[in-house]
Formats: sequence, structure tokens, C-alpha cells
Amino acid sequence: MPAHNEKYGKGFFLIANPVLPDPNFSRTVVLLCNHDDQGSFGLVINRPAPISAKEVFEEMGVSDSPSGKIFIGGPVSPSQVFYLCQSKTPLPELDAVCDGVYMGLSWELLDNLMMRIEDPEKNIRFYMGYSGWGAGQLEGEMTRLSWLTCEAQSDFIFQENEEGIWANAVKSMGKDYEYLIKAPVNPQWN
Repeated sequence: MPAHNEKYGKGFFLIANPVLPDPNFSRTVVLLCNHDDQGSFGLVINRPAPISAKEVFEEMGVSDSPSGKIFIGGPVSPSQVFYLCQSKTPLPELDAVCDGVYMGLSWELLDNLMMRIEDPEKNIRFYMGYSGWGAGQLEGEMTRLSWLTCEAQSDFIFQENEEGIWANAVKSMGKDYEYLIKAPVNPQWN
């Protein structure tokens, strides 16, 4: 296997290597939203939830529930909902993650954002739970080649066909990585 890009941090994608044994992350792409010496925090961007956003918000008691896609952001705190917004105009009240992409979790800001963001149904995505690593944990996974990395691209985060995000992210790394797309989900099937 070619050497992977070892540079990563806030605003980078973690692209699951097919050999990654954790089923929570099989063929996922995680957007790293924070990374420091205390640990790492990210959102899986390509795992649609088996429930609609409207159903989730109704369960939370949000009467005027926003529409949009909802995803499983990771296995940690699955009842907590985060959102990513794509905007050409800076959104200083949210945390800038990468070029044109902002993360929030405040419901007080959401109504205002819905009015300011062009096509909110397309440019806001919701995530139940998150992916988290304690201090040094992600570094250990990187040495075991569990993840490939590249700079995050908003086009992948807000791609219409989320089933294609992982393969497209792998392809974006170059021809040396394209063989991974054909790797079996379970290496024992090989």
C-alpha cells in the first residue's frame, strides 16, 4: 500500500481504510472538526440515518422542524444533534471547519441561519452523535493505517449521493489509491 498522507487536523477528512475493523466506520469519511492534544472530534458525513430529520426534531420537541438530510455523525452521544452549513458568506457565530463550511449545535441560531443560507435544504446537514478520540487515540489509529487523510472539500460534504462520498474521496487521493475502492467490505471475503 502506498504511504498515506500523514497530515491531518481540523478541516481534514479521515477516509476509512477498508481494513479498518470497526463496523461504525466501515467505508466512512469523517470530517475532523477539532483536533488538539486533548483529542479529536469529527462527524461522519456519509452515513444517512434511518430516520428523517423531521422525525428527529419532532421527538426533540422542535415544533417548526427544519427539513434537510440527517446523518449518523458517529457512535458517541447519538442523541446530540450537530449541523454543518455551507455558505459563501462567513458565519462568524458558528465554528469554521474548512473553506465555506461551518459547524453548529445551537438551536437558537438555526432559524436565523435558515433565512440567511442559500437553499437551506441543500446547504445544511444534520448529524446525530459524533466521532471522538481521546488524547493520542487517533494518532495510534493513524500508525495502524486505519485512515487515509486529505483536506476536506465542501463538495463531498454536501454531495447529493452520499453513497458515493467514500469512493470519491478515495479517488481524490490519486490513482495509487483507487484499488481500495474494489476491496471487499470484509477482508475475509477476499
